[in-house]
Amino acid sequence: MKQLKTFVVLLAFSYGLMLYLALLQTAPGQPLQFHADAPVWLTLQAALSLWLSRKLDAVLWAKGTSASLRQRYSQSFGLSLLVFVSLMTGIQLLIDTATSQPLVLQQYLRVSLMYLLVHSLIAGADLLWQVLKRQQQQQLELMQAQQHNQQFKLQLLQQQLDPHFLFNNLNVLSVLIHKSPDQAEQFLDHFADIYRYQLQQGSKMLVSLADELTFAQQYMALLAQRFPASFQLQITIEPQQQTKYQLVPCCLQLLLENAVKHNSASAEQPLLIQIELQQNQLVIRHPMRPKAFAQPGTGTGLTNLAERCLAIIGQPLDLIQNDEFIVKVPLRQCI
Repeated sequence: MKQLKTFVVLLAFSYGLMLYLALLQTAPGQPLQFHADAPVWLTLQAALSLWLSRKLDAVLWAKGTSASLRQRYSQSFGLSLLVFVSLMTGIQLLIDTATSQPLVLQQYLRVSLMYLLVHSLIAGADLLWQVLKRQQQQQLELMQAQQHNQQFKLQLLQQQLDPHFLFNNLNVLSVLIHKSPDQAEQFLDHFADIYRYQLQQGSKMLVSLADELTFAQQYMALLAQRFPASFQLQITIEPQQQTKYQLVPCCLQLLLENAVKHNSASAEQPLLIQIELQQNQLVIRHPMRPKAFAQPGTGTGLTNLAERCLAIIGQPLDLIQNDEFIVKVPLRQCI
């Protein structure tokens, strides 16, 4: 249906242009020299011009070029212009040769100029329209990312004031103060670092992978006091690799919370949570050990994380569940 509308628009444009040219070439008092089949041929040529322009543009996009929008569409226009003018002029030359018409260089220069004009009007206008649409789309995506970021800020504030999280950790702190002041001081340091990280980094769109992994270790240190030797964190990422990537903030806290909330673990059978790097993705995995009386999750946290990854990084979150629970978080390389 869209292609039919495009063809109708091209046909109307061709008839209007040919009628205008016929009026310009007709002297006052003389009959209008208008050939009804001329607009049809011009429409076919315009359709070919438009198809070539879009096809070559799609090929350039498929190569993943890092050129700007203006550079990209300028390359598309220049290449399609060269191909279209050469093709149409070559066809005209073949027709004249087959019909034994005289081959005059000046005539083919005029023909080439006419096809250059046709392509500039049709493909040039279409590419300009594509540039404007793409710019509007980028602005819309940026606005959506900002909206998602604002929503996430609100959720972070709600998490920071989570009474269950505060109550559990303050109880642990209270016990440690009487039992081991040194451990209590260390626990309080980790507790403060977690809230400081949320306040400082939670408002950002992207954070360093190194900072996020440090935060995960601090979070696991709190869990070690509540569940001694029940949960183990294994990070197999070299320090130099950690500084090369960025990701959405506080995603590891969500994934670690889910692991603790939905899986059974003990000192005799600890739950091993592994974090590794695979092809520009942060992979978090652990065995599936569903709790016997666990409350069913709503999936809101993972859904929100997936939306933020897609909006900010432009890549989806990958979730795999079999014998293991595996989450692949997209990363962005630091510039």
